[in-house]
Amino acid sequence: MIQSYINVVTPLTTNESGVQFTNTDIKTKSCGDCGWLCHSEGSANYEITEGGLYEVHFNATVSSATAGVVAFALFNNGEQIPGTLMAETLAAADDFANIGINKKIKVCCRGNSTISVRAVPAVPTPTDPTTVVETEIPIIVSANISINRIS
Repeated sequence: MIQSYINVVTPLTTNESGVQFTNTDIKTKSCGDCGWLCHSEGSANYEITEGGLYEVHFNATVSSATAGVVAFALFNNGEQIPGTLMAETLAAADDFANIGINKKIKVCCRGNSTISVRAVPAVPTPTDPTTVVETEIPIIVSANISINRIS
């Protein structure tokens, strides 16, 4: 198991940047050189190197320098994982919103996965899903991610 966090205000550089976790407060021995998970502090990527069922928890307090929509999702090997889009509309610059997701991910027995949290550059509008809204560049105020092998 690993649990990482961001504890300082962190503006992302674009509205599609990865969230780079700078601190790890819990890391079991299975998350080392010979374990099933590799992560370097300051990286957005968590590499799962063994097949199995994993649970990913992510939560954050987010903002933006401008009013509008901020959005994030979990990604697996660079592809957005269905059902993990987290979007909030900020009525004014410097408003705060809380986002979060819990997701189980299956990694094939001879496969590997690189999991990351990234900002999403556009989201569909709720009333007309064929129309998209461009998102704002988010600011992370506080964030946590944990990845746990459950079988």
